[in-house]
Amino acid sequence: MDEGKIAGRYAKALFGLAREKKIIESVRADIELINLFFEVDPRFNKVLESPVIKTKDKLAFINAVFENNTNPVTFSFLKLLLINHREAYLKIIARIFLESYRREAGYKKAKLTSAVSIDPATIEQFKAFILKHFNSEVDLTFETDIKLIGGFVLQVEDQQIDASVATKLKKLKRELLESQR
Repeated sequence: MDEGKIAGRYAKALFGLAREKKIIESVRADIELINLFFEVDPRFNKVLESPVIKTKDKLAFINAVFENNTNPVTFSFLKLLLINHREAYLKIIARIFLESYRREAGYKKAKLTSAVSIDPATIEQFKAFILKHFNSEVDLTFETDIKLIGGFVLQVEDQQIDASVATKLKKLKRELLESQR
């Protein structure tokens, strides 16, 4: 069985249980905390994936880190992963769980690319724009790309608004070349 199917089944099971028990927000916060561990310290994933570290030691680690900091359902889920030797899938499970949460909550995935860093107030304006025009809350990620020269590219799911200087220059060049023919 491939990793995506295994992780998908575990994520779906956790999501369904959290929804059934009406603790989806609490479990979502726990999963975001776990995701933060993966982002902040790569050793977290190495501990979970290590075949050298015994399950009882991994359980002790999970107990120390998560027992008093997560919902009992999330904590039980983490222990279940260890008992079933599926802890290596936790990172993928977390991603799938959060995607399911966002989809059910009606969030749209959006990516804002700019030539320079954008201040938080401007990012909030982009979120408000998306909420107004796409009638949806947004999960907005941001990145910089100096190749844009200036302006921005906003991609909301499969739609894109390209207001970059680089694109405008390419369009102008194409028009000039066509006019010389």
